[in-house]
Amino acid sequence: MKDVERRIEEERTKVEAEYRKVLETSVEFERRIRDRWRDKCQEKNRRIAELEKRVAELERRGEEKNP
Repeated sequence: MKDVERRIEEERTKVEAEYRKVLETSVEFERRIRDRWRDKCQEKNRRIAELEKRVAELERRGEEKNP
């Protein structure tokens, strides 16, 4: 009976270790996706700000030429 309990405990330990490994991998995967998404959003917002600035400059120049 002790042998069965020992094997059950060993199997439980293996399963728990595998579970932790899968969970850590999953968390890291989600972190990479979130970081990539954040980087893309920041780049998009930077580009929008540049374009808005350019449009404002063009509008200002247009007003100077056609008062």
